Formats: sequence, C-alpha cells, structure tokens
Amino acid sequence: MKIKAEQLFNNLKISSSDPSINSIKQGVKLLRANQQDLEVLHIYIDFLNPKIFKNKKRYLNCWKENIVTKLDEWIFDNLIEHEEYSRYLKKYLPLKNELKYKDVDEYILNKHYRKKATRTLSRDKKSFNFERWTKQRYRYRYKRKTNLQLKDGSHFHLDFRNSLESFFILKQGEDKQILAVGGSGSSGQRERYTLFTAIFYLLSKSKHRVKHHLLRYDGLNRYKYIDFYYKPIITNGLGSNYPLEEKLQKEIIKNGLLLDDLIKKEVA
Repeated sequence: MKIKAEQLFNNLKISSSDPSINSIKQGVKLLRANQQDLEVLHIYIDFLNPKIFKNKKRYLNCWKENIVTKLDEWIFDNLIEHEEYSRYLKKYLPLKNELKYKDVDEYILNKHYRKKATRTLSRDKKSFNFERWTKQRYRYRYKRKTNLQLKDGSHFHLDFRNSLESFFILKQGEDKQILAVGGSGSSGQRERYTLFTAIFYLLSKSKHRVKHHLLRYDGLNRYKYIDFYYKPIITNGLGSNYPLEEKLQKEIIKNGLLLDDLIKKEVA
C-alpha cells in the first residue's frame, strides 16, 4: 500500500508529562516494554526553490515588525555605553510607579540621550532632518512554512537549519507521542538525535524492530514519502553533544544507512 507522507502526521502530539530521558540506559529501561510501539519519522529538508519568491505568501509566513528610528540607531551606535546605561536602569527601574513611565528604555532615551543626539546631529550633520530621523521604521520578516499540524491544532515548525529532522515517536493507541526531535541545527538537537538514535537502535536489536520512515520536504513545501527502513538513518551529527561510546557509535554506523547515500538514490 502506498503511504502518503501526511498520513504519518496524524495524531502527533507533544506532552511534557512524560519523564525526560537523559541517558541511553534510562531510555532503554523506560521504553523496553513499549518497543513494539516505537517509530521514527525522518524529514529530509530541501532548500527553498527560488521560484517561490514570486508568490511569497503561499510559501512563507510574512509579518511586519517595528525597528528603532534612525535617531535611536545613531544613539545606540555613538552615545550609549554599557556601564552608564546599566546605572540608569538600576536607578529608574525601582521608580516605575513614581515616574509613571510605560517603558524604562524609552524613559532613559528621552531623559538622557535624544536631546543630546539632536543637538549633536544638528550641529555636525548638514543632512540631518529631525522628522525623518524620528519617523517610525519597519521591516518585513519571512519564515518558511512547515505545513505540519499537531493533534491539538497547533503548528509544528521545522528548524530549517537542519538537513534532516528526526521525530522519535511512541505510539499510544491512535496517538503518536513525540518523545524527542533531533537534528543538526543546534547542540540540543544534536544531543537528542544521538541519544535517541542509540536508544532506538538498541531496542531494535530484539524481535521488535523499529521502523524508520524517510520523508522529503521539497523546495515547494511539499512532503513526499520516500521509503521505510528497519535501520537507523545516519547523519554527520551522530556522536555530537552526547558522550556516545566509540564502540556503539561504530556499530550503529555499520548497521545503519547514511542519509547522503539515500538522498543520492532518491535524486538519481
């Protein structure tokens, strides 16, 4: 039966109620009784296709955010010194109710910096225009859409620093509990990838082998199911940020599948 990628996302959930797993020994002990209910979803993430920029809103979440005025930017670059600003914060933070300000940084800038900056710039910069330099500025931010929804309706956001993002899952009836998410994009993700790859590998050595699904999130934000394997999928992040024994690491690599090789076959 042909599997649709999106089917694997049905009933995914994250819960903080389960005990955290911090070691291989602990993880094997906690999950041994449920090893037949373990699986891994690996999502290989392609770079965005340049064509998407003709229709950004379809592929990217877009929003506008305020940024500091040109005057304040000049103040931060030329007038503010860390020690002096720290003294102002220490002085004014306890006086919020008395001074009735809404934002302490705005209060400090108005009281100690903006008038001085305006005098200096009016004197030294012929092109200085107060209205233009104090006009509110904005910038547009863009974040790639993930198109992955959890059971509770919230959206899960992939970390697009990763080439592979791995969901280590415990099935509980119809629900799929995400025990950990691993990848290469941060030290924490590398730790979880190494730790849970090792735990699931050791548990898979018994009669209940763990199934590893490989999906692709392509340059147009579409999921494609590639295949499943009864072997761990290996990236360069294995062994990073977790003290994995050299013998076990070599064994996992020997009995696993290299992501680069799988993707080469997919592309070919």
